[in-house]
Amino acid sequence: MPPRRPQNTASGSSWWLIAIVAIAIAAGLYYWWQRAGGPSPESAGGPAPTAQSGGPYAPADAPEKDAAKPADEPKPPEEEKPGDGPKHPLPAGVTKEGDPSLPELAKSDAPILESLTGIAPRTDLGRFGNIGDFTRRVVITVDNLPRERVPAQYSVVQRIPGVLAVGKEGEAIVLKPENYRRYSAFVGFAESVGAKQLAQVYLRYYPLFQQEYRAMGYPKGHFHDRVIEAIDDMLSAPTPAEPIRLVQPKVYYVFEDPALESLSAGRKIMIRVGPENAARLKRLLREIRAELTR
Repeated sequence: MPPRRPQNTASGSSWWLIAIVAIAIAAGLYYWWQRAGGPSPESAGGPAPTAQSGGPYAPADAPEKDAAKPADEPKPPEEEKPGDGPKHPLPAGVTKEGDPSLPELAKSDAPILESLTGIAPRTDLGRFGNIGDFTRRVVITVDNLPRERVPAQYSVVQRIPGVLAVGKEGEAIVLKPENYRRYSAFVGFAESVGAKQLAQVYLRYYPLFQQEYRAMGYPKGHFHDRVIEAIDDMLSAPTPAEPIRLVQPKVYYVFEDPALESLSAGRKIMIRVGPENAARLKRLLREIRAELTR
C-alpha cells in the first residue's frame, strides 16, 4: 500500500493516552497531524479495513508478496533459541504471556478501559480515544512508529477540528508556530497521568499485547523490545531550526528538507509538535523507559 502525502483538510484528529506507554502519545499526534494536512505520508485511499485481534497484518512498509508464487506449506512452530530472547527483559515479576487472570484477547476492551479509567477521567478517554479492538491498534501503531508511517485505519484516535497553519517567508512556505498549540492540551493530559501509572497499566496487560504481536506475524518477537525501540527512535528525533520550510509539489505539503521528510513516523511526530512540546514528551518518554527497564 503506497504512502500518500497528507491532505490539507479542515479536520484534525485528537488522540488518546493508551496503556502502551507513551508510544500511543506519538501515535495520536501523528494522526492529528495527518488529518490536519501536515507534511507526512498517509495511507492509501479506499475503505479502511476493520481491525481484528489475533490475526496477521502487513507492516506499513512491508514489501508486497509475489502473487504468482505458490504459498509455502505450513511449518510447525519452531522452538525459541537462546538468541531469540528479548533484548530488553520485562521488569521482575511481570508476566510475559499466558496470565490466566487476564481476559481473552477478543474480550479485553472492556477490562482495559476500566483500568484506564482508574488513571484518567472517563470523559477525557472518550474525548481522545477509540477503545475498539484496542490491543491490535496499539500493537500495529507501536510496530510502525519506527517505520515510514503509521496506518491511519488502525488509529486509536477521534477527530477534532483543526487546520494546518502555514505562512510565507519570502517565496518559502513555512510551518507557523500556531500548529504547536494544537498539541499542548494532550501533552498536558499525558503528563497529568504520569509515567508510573502508564507503565503499570501497560505491564498489567502486557501478555495480551505480546499475544497480539506474535499473532500478527512475529512468532518469535517480543513486543516489549519493539516498545523500547520505538521510544528510543522518538528520543533521537532532531530539533530542526525554525521556521520549518514546506513544499507543495501537488496538493499536499511535505518537508522541504529531504532529511526531515525521510525520518520515521515517530521522529516526525516530535518535530510536528514543536520544540517545547517535544521537550516535554521526551522527558515523559525517558521516565516511562526507566519504568519499563528497571
